[in-house]
Amino acid sequence: MDILQDVGSFIAGLGLFFVGIKTLTTHLRELTGKRFRRLLDRSTRHPLLSAFGGALLGATMQTGSAITFILVGMVSAGMISVERSLPVRLGAAVGTSAMVFIATMDIKIFILFLVGIAGISLAQSRSPKPILGVLFGGGIMFFGLDMVAESAAHVTQIEWFEKAITSVNGAPLTAFLLAGILSIAIQSPQSVAILAIAMTVGGILDTWTTLIMIYGCNLGGGLSIYLMAAGLKGTLRQITIFQVWFNVITAFTLLLLFFVERYFGVPLVHALVTSLNIDTGQQMAFVYLIYNVFGATVMFTFRAPILRKIEQWCPPSPEEDIGKLKYLHEHVIDTPDLALDLAAKEELRFLSTLPQHIELLREQSGAVPLKTETLAEAINQLHAAIEESLGELGPHVSPEDSERLINIINRNRILGSLHECIEGFCKSVRAAQTSTHLASLAMIITEAFDATLGHAIDAVEDHDREDLELAWASTDDKSDKMRNIRQKFLMGDFDLVDNERLDLMALTTGLERAVWVLHEYLGELVTEGEQA
Repeated sequence: MDILQDVGSFIAGLGLFFVGIKTLTTHLRELTGKRFRRLLDRSTRHPLLSAFGGALLGATMQTGSAITFILVGMVSAGMISVERSLPVRLGAAVGTSAMVFIATMDIKIFILFLVGIAGISLAQSRSPKPILGVLFGGGIMFFGLDMVAESAAHVTQIEWFEKAITSVNGAPLTAFLLAGILSIAIQSPQSVAILAIAMTVGGILDTWTTLIMIYGCNLGGGLSIYLMAAGLKGTLRQITIFQVWFNVITAFTLLLLFFVERYFGVPLVHALVTSLNIDTGQQMAFVYLIYNVFGATVMFTFRAPILRKIEQWCPPSPEEDIGKLKYLHEHVIDTPDLALDLAAKEELRFLSTLPQHIELLREQSGAVPLKTETLAEAINQLHAAIEESLGELGPHVSPEDSERLINIINRNRILGSLHECIEGFCKSVRAAQTSTHLASLAMIITEAFDATLGHAIDAVEDHDREDLELAWASTDDKSDKMRNIRQKFLMGDFDLVDNERLDLMALTTGLERAVWVLHEYLGELVTEGEQA
């Protein structure tokens, strides 16, 4: 019965440990809002300052994957460059070592109070703050770890368990691979390292095995980030590739040094940490720190040539620049007058991206077209970024400029609707192109709309009142023309089947909606010109 209780405590401790990690990570992500990203933006102006800020961030968040994807989001939004993000990620790798050190300390009483107070606060709060979830998740994680450490000594008395776990002692490559696989599975290298250290303190693993497992779990952590970011392309993928290089270079360099020390007797990392006058758990925690400090130092020193090589492998994707703000950068709030002019430029840039949907309908030899969904996602991302920036600008503009800002916000709303209409129209064109009866009509309508849209863009770009009025007039109600086209095809000798009739309706009504919204947008500009 005692054996079952010990095994149960060990498994329960693992369960609490993993649940604590998940709870901690989930609530930490809720803390990384716009204000947090601004603070991070300000702290990345100098590489050394960036690395220091990254170390603080890593020590606070204790999750390398979350930090990586925060940086990916900031690069995607155009807030920072990839080059500025790399020192932050390197510093964060060092900062995440803090949790490993905390796990080696005797803080059981503190953990009990932390779990109790944070848990009661979460239960009593109607709208719990993320920080309470962070504290509760961290407390549960360390409480579970403490259960694992206490039960480990008793569990090792079970013969089959002792043989299974201790089989990796004296098999460094097996231990290295096992730690890497576990790290990929649970997506937390610190967790695997902490478990290995707990088993070392409990007498299950020797220090050599734990050292090699720490190397393996860090490599696995880098690979897990790479797998999670498999859908990223271009510049965004460069960050995750850099993270993989960080762990591959560091892990295999230290793995080589491990074999030199272990089998040739050259005193290196193991000799250094075991010479420290501290307990075994803290000695192994220093191995984790050494791994990340060594790797961060090497990668920080050679980050420029490494990044150039990665850029050759992962060049910017065609749609990447579309989704980023080009003019409304983070600091334009300080100059609201200039910000309104830049917002107008961003508006024109957004409008100028819309014809790319029509370009995708054409077959161009030698061109590598974007996927329609990818283009739509990039344009939607740009629209959301403009909308967010305009919303932040509101409290800072003068009363005299408030009406101009309202007009820009309204036009941005209309442009968002126009994009939706054009996207829907292009889908109906693709459907019509599959019909022998409708293909030529789809091509004619598409080219006519493309010319109308191009005329409108030219008029907006030139700021010419007469051209704007002409463009506005040319987008007047097209419902009569579309009705005549529908009647011609439906009443004529085309013998349309049901699906073709539906495609015809979608094609003509889609064009009507797109032209009507474009007419509304141009009308706003004409009205504002008359009032000026």
